[in-house]
Amino acid sequence: MNFIRNNKILLIARKELYRFLSDKRMVISALILPGMLLYCIYAFVAPTMVGLIMGTDIKSKVYIIHVPAVIQVLFEHSEINFAQIHYYEKENILDGISRGDGNFLLIFPPDFEERITAFEIASGEKAPEIRLYYNSLSEGFMLNFTIINTILNAYERSIARRFDINSSGTGDMADTSETGQNFLASIIPMFLIMFIFHAAIASVTEAITGEKERGTLSTILITPISPIELATGKIYGLSVQSFLCGISAALGILLALPRFVESLQDQINIEQDFSVFFQLNAINLHQYSFGDIITLIIVVLSCSLFIVTFVAIVSIHAKTAKEAQLILSPMIIIIMLIGLLSTLNNNEQREIFYSFIPIFNSVQCIDAIFHQRHVPIQVFGTVFANIFFTAAGTIILARLFKSEKIMSAS
Repeated sequence: MNFIRNNKILLIARKELYRFLSDKRMVISALILPGMLLYCIYAFVAPTMVGLIMGTDIKSKVYIIHVPAVIQVLFEHSEINFAQIHYYEKENILDGISRGDGNFLLIFPPDFEERITAFEIASGEKAPEIRLYYNSLSEGFMLNFTIINTILNAYERSIARRFDINSSGTGDMADTSETGQNFLASIIPMFLIMFIFHAAIASVTEAITGEKERGTLSTILITPISPIELATGKIYGLSVQSFLCGISAALGILLALPRFVESLQDQINIEQDFSVFFQLNAINLHQYSFGDIITLIIVVLSCSLFIVTFVAIVSIHAKTAKEAQLILSPMIIIIMLIGLLSTLNNNEQREIFYSFIPIFNSVQCIDAIFHQRHVPIQVFGTVFANIFFTAAGTIILARLFKSEKIMSAS
């Protein structure tokens, strides 16, 4: 103990540790909460996300025309639900696939086994082609496609690559415009809300906790301005700042997409088997109308109002701006998870009460806008809920401004 007391470095370190461990809010927000969130992500959320992506409960069927005996055996051992059909049934099967029934169609040449036996790689001739038809937007697609592709690729390698899969063009029956919409809807809502929340943390903590820490907030309250006017003005001004930051980040992503697609297409040319997942040339922002853009702006702005109000209420309880940012930072993980789960688990039909769940409602509505399937009742419910919670939060914030216990805490 005497050594610690006499060592200035250890004394300072001990003082800093004591200050951290004696502050319950700091311990919870910086030490306990991040670990708990990461545990929940990997223990509960991650398995759920994998299940949603892979679609483990989806029972798809693989229809096969002219199936070779060896492929039939491989499919049977893999417990794939398949059925042999005749060529005249092809159009009906393709129609169902294009409508997203989740099934697959595999067509082999009539003389497939004879052709691969006689094929010489050095001859320069075109290898026998297998056609695989699917819909990349259907539920359970990724799991079933991966199994089918793995079997075919393993068989291809076992016979020295004597055939090709979809060498004459893609077999994806998904609507190209829907593919682009699906890609945008999978990334933009989450990043948009996340950047708005991040901007709110930076601006609100400085405008609320920072001014409280410096004493300027108490000075403003002495002037002829009511707490409700101060709270409303703060929220409106800071919401516009956060909204602009979120829009700027989203525009950065959208403007970078063409370059991203170009570089990704170069990789796809090398790894042809995975081109099915990245039909990004279908992204077309011109498909969205002026009404879609206005609706998006209204929803995002209303969400910014709620986020700023929430951050302001949390921030005013903190002693310093740095402490407020530390408390709010783990919330970014929660926002990201809400964005991911609500996008992955998106259904065309949602109950109306989902529109009254803050953050979740906005992500769902933005997702629907990018999919061009939003309805007025969903938009109205989302905007109304955001404004209602903002109004309630503004009243709470105004009362906190009047609290001597809160305002004098430092």
